[in-house]
Amino acid sequence: MCLGRTDLPLDTLGRLQAALLGVSLRPAALYSSPLVRARETARPMGEAKILPGLTERFAGAWDGLRFDEIRSRWPELYAARGEDPSLPMPGAEPDSAALARFSAALEAILRETPRGAAAVSHAGVIGLYLESLGLPGVKIPYGSYVRLGAPDGGALEAAEPGVLPRPKLTDGVCLALLRAAGTPERAVRHCAAAADRAEHLARAAHMDPGSIRAAALLHDIARGRPRHPELGADWLAGLGYPETAELIRAHHDHPGDRLDAAGIVCLADKLVMGERPCTLEERFAASAEKCRAPEQRKAHERRFAAAKRLVKYFEEKGVSI
Repeated sequence: MCLGRTDLPLDTLGRLQAALLGVSLRPAALYSSPLVRARETARPMGEAKILPGLTERFAGAWDGLRFDEIRSRWPELYAARGEDPSLPMPGAEPDSAALARFSAALEAILRETPRGAAAVSHAGVIGLYLESLGLPGVKIPYGSYVRLGAPDGGALEAAEPGVLPRPKLTDGVCLALLRAAGTPERAVRHCAAAADRAEHLARAAHMDPGSIRAAALLHDIARGRPRHPELGADWLAGLGYPETAELIRAHHDHPGDRLDAAGIVCLADKLVMGERPCTLEERFAASAEKCRAPEQRKAHERRFAAAKRLVKYFEEKGVSI
């Protein structure tokens, strides 16, 4: 979609990106575009003052349309803009006007808060501003920030354009992500109990407990949605945590053929029913009631057998489960 002034809220991945900004940045003052997606991005960082000059460029007749529709209705202009993005969209705000009011908004921020302020805006106008600083074509990923500085009190420079926050997945960060994703409270409590179990198993297997605990805390982040292991893994991969993503992806259906980090997350999940510890037999007996179709029963039996193989690895090490 050509997203200019069309005022849409953040999707789940956007809320997760905003949560990472919230745990990574603590601005002395916070400003935001009036568009709802910007205000939602700002919220985890604090209370924001709204500045209209920070809003995105108006894309004219294209604003809010899907790109396949734009290509169908304006084929020649669409193709030409692929070669030269500076070509104006029909009825759109001129680049010069957008840059002027965005620059004025930044100047107002600097007058109010000379150091340590943060402004939440949009990729289009930020790109225009960076181009004015001599950085054309810089990609601004969603959920990233640009650090501006003025060496020796001179003109502003982009010291770090397009920085994506990647805080360590501590318990606090994981809980912030669970809240941002709207994970049901019951699932959050289950994740916390599974994380404690996973950490214990990881230490018994002489594996790094930190990364395993984080994956266990997040393994049900997409609980309540279709194909929740895959969806949760896609979110974490999109946030820049590919290793954690793969542990989440495998937690529901690990083959049980090896004792690795994914196997420990899988087993920890199966050894907790709700918030309380349980045996594999208890857990799988409870879930068997939901398996009515032959394919479901077959998958249930396969997962039970895999979990028992994982337990056997620990028993061979002399660890009681």
